[in-house]
Amino acid sequence: MARQITRIAAGVDEGIPMVEDQLNPRALLRALWRRKAVIIATTGLLTSLALIYSFTATPLYQAETLVRIQSGKSTVIELPEIGGTFEADASTIESEIELLESAAFASRMVDELGLVKDPEFNTSLDPERLPFWKRYDWKAYLPSRAQQFLFGSADGAVTGPLEDGASARLRTIQNFSAKLNVAQVSRSYVLQIRFSSEESEKSARIANTVANAYIVGQLQTKYAAGNEATDWLRDRVEEMRQKLVAAEQRIVDLKNAKGIASEGRIDPIQQQIGQINGQLAQAQASRAEAEARFNQVQNLLRSSGGINAASNVLTSPLLADLRRQETELSREASELSGIYGPRHPQMVNIKNEARSVRAKMVEEVERIVQDLSNEVEIARAREREIRANLASLESQVRGQEVSSVELRDLEREAASARQIYESFLQRLSEVSETQGLQQADASILSPADVPVDPAWPNKKLIVLLAFAGGLVIGCVLAFVVERWDSDFGFRSAEEVQSALGIRALALVPDLTRRETKDMSAEEYILKKPQSAFAESLQRIRTSIFLSDRSRTTRTVLVTSSVPVEGKSLVSASLARQSARSGLNTLLIDADLRRPRLHEVVRVSNTNGLADILYGDLSLAEAMRTDEKSGMKFVPAGMAPVSPPDLFRSDRMRMLLDQVSSRFDLVIIDSPPVGAVSDSLILSPMVDRTLYVVRWQETPRNVAQAGIQQVADAGGEIAGVVLSRVNIRKHAQYGYADSGSYSGYYGKYYQN
Repeated sequence: MARQITRIAAGVDEGIPMVEDQLNPRALLRALWRRKAVIIATTGLLTSLALIYSFTATPLYQAETLVRIQSGKSTVIELPEIGGTFEADASTIESEIELLESAAFASRMVDELGLVKDPEFNTSLDPERLPFWKRYDWKAYLPSRAQQFLFGSADGAVTGPLEDGASARLRTIQNFSAKLNVAQVSRSYVLQIRFSSEESEKSARIANTVANAYIVGQLQTKYAAGNEATDWLRDRVEEMRQKLVAAEQRIVDLKNAKGIASEGRIDPIQQQIGQINGQLAQAQASRAEAEARFNQVQNLLRSSGGINAASNVLTSPLLADLRRQETELSREASELSGIYGPRHPQMVNIKNEARSVRAKMVEEVERIVQDLSNEVEIARAREREIRANLASLESQVRGQEVSSVELRDLEREAASARQIYESFLQRLSEVSETQGLQQADASILSPADVPVDPAWPNKKLIVLLAFAGGLVIGCVLAFVVERWDSDFGFRSAEEVQSALGIRALALVPDLTRRETKDMSAEEYILKKPQSAFAESLQRIRTSIFLSDRSRTTRTVLVTSSVPVEGKSLVSASLARQSARSGLNTLLIDADLRRPRLHEVVRVSNTNGLADILYGDLSLAEAMRTDEKSGMKFVPAGMAPVSPPDLFRSDRMRMLLDQVSSRFDLVIIDSPPVGAVSDSLILSPMVDRTLYVVRWQETPRNVAQAGIQQVADAGGEIAGVVLSRVNIRKHAQYGYADSGSYSGYYGKYYQN
């Protein structure tokens, strides 16, 4: 951004790389100095307007009242606030500021203070206070159709929903709101109420009235809310009391109808149910114990031990005796087995007795198992009987509980009604007590005093700001104008090289009347051969001869884009200077439409180039001699037919071949490229074409288009000459060639 500003200020095209890719303060200062008239005019205008306004504006006095918002307050008794507790937080303070600045509050203050009758606020009472465009009925001068189209009526009256009285009141409210300013003091709980008025006493009175109205409004709001709450609570308390009485009456009626005992009486059925529940628990335990024993014996019988395993856990005297006998027989068999063989009668008897004992053990075990099975069945039957008795009692209880459910529902309803009734009754008592203790949530910290000095206008501040603003705006306008000019024309060789891709041979200064002293510019080159003007032409001639070292440049065509760019001046001056330097020089005026060079040489415009091309004259017969410089000159002559046809003829080529072999330098002045096509025909026939562009005046696109046409036609452009350069202005831009003819370089010239 800084580099772009520097380019704009310096008037450098964006395509030209800057020497230093950074901010150039010197270029900025030069741009400001070049446009100092814009800056001075803008600053002076704004400062003058500020002075006029400061001394003609109506003074306004501003009064200030400070109101403190209560962040918390002490109470005699702790009672809840109606509508909630006032919390002085940031959002609450913003809400209070919006309230004070609202249209509703302003309307209330306008009515209370009677400001509709005050001309300061109701400007319709004093036409001088209205803006000038509202003081006159401009609409009356419009045609009836225009009034109908713009305002909806032909008499010029504006149709709308507001009548005159309503419009005046609305205007008064708006003016009041515009002069009222409410703000929070830093981050405190203090509100700053400021009011401006044309009268000092009025400003203080209205500021204090606004603060008092705000506090009174808070109290009125609280009292209104308290009265509304009290009335509503009384109605609700009476309604709740009636509901409670009705609920309790329904409970009494249900007990009398269903014979339900009152609280504290013992119910016999419930007592029996308790006893039977105990018996059922015992029966369940006995049945579980019998089933456990029976299952254990069954498992032992199914195990690998069989009867032996079962007999070991069964408690039976007979079974115990049989196990003892079996043990004794086993012992005897063991003793006799060592003495007798297995077939011995005694051994056989012992085995038979053992089998008899085992068979008795099996019978005894089966009997015990059967007894256990019977015991289980008996326990189960007893449990079923007890359960049946319990179900019968519970059925009786359910019959009674149907009525008890309804009774409990009525009791809950009555309890709820009683609770709500007591809550509303307590709240009514609290609100009644609070009504007499209401306080505002704000207080006046500092009332407004009558101001002594007006707060507006601050003359010093307004003038200072206007001066600073004018200075800034003037600088911006200076940069805008500078940028506008930089995009229009060429002001340096750098810009020509960047935009056109062609080098600028020289910058020809614009001669002032003080320098020429009633002489023409073409004569000035002869009288001041060591001037800056002469040096610029010398640069052109040197650049032309050095443009192509392989061959000598003898024929040079001088043209431009548009008229009045100084091409004829450059042609004549360059030819005279070359002739004075000793070169055999010929100047040909090829502008057959608007010839001018014959006036410079001071000869008649007869027997010239046109006559040569027609074949009526030879070169020697048409050629004249300039007495002041010694150069040869061929005027344009009179061309009755189209000049392009003459220039395309073979005689024109023959003429150029003849003069190029006879003269050291032939300069041909041709018409502008943008006007006619003559130069486009001649440019391919000559050695070099010199293109003249007026400094800062010729549009860039026009010059670029003309040069492109010459190049497309086959002409070889030697370079561009910036003519009529304002040396003083050019030196202010700070280009590389800005000091060529001024400053320290000016000592080399004798202007």
